Amino acid sequence: MDRLMKLLSPLIGQQAVVDGIRCQVIEILDTDPEPRLVVGEVAGHHVIQPDQHGEPHRRVERTFTLPLLNDDHSDIHPVIQTLAGDDRVAELRRVLKG
Repeated sequence: MDRLMKLLSPLIGQQAVVDGIRCQVIEILDTDPEPRLVVGEVAGHHVIQPDQHGEPHRRVERTFTLPLLNDDHSDIHPVIQTLAGDDRVAELRRVLKG
């Protein structure tokens, strides 16, 4: 897991346009069985963020939490591939294959 986190951590701040939406990696979550990336829209639609009591608090851009692997766990998630670029994706695949 440490090698994956080291490969993924430079993606924080990385931006890409995915399906016409400009997004940016906000955080890498060290979760089991695989890391997850938190991706936020850049200058996108705002949603109301609730506070800890569920009350409306402020408007923020939408965020999405993406698993490292796609739905059938056969490859890197396509959005992460776009954000990471070919070289980093190839290295991630090597680490995942062990």
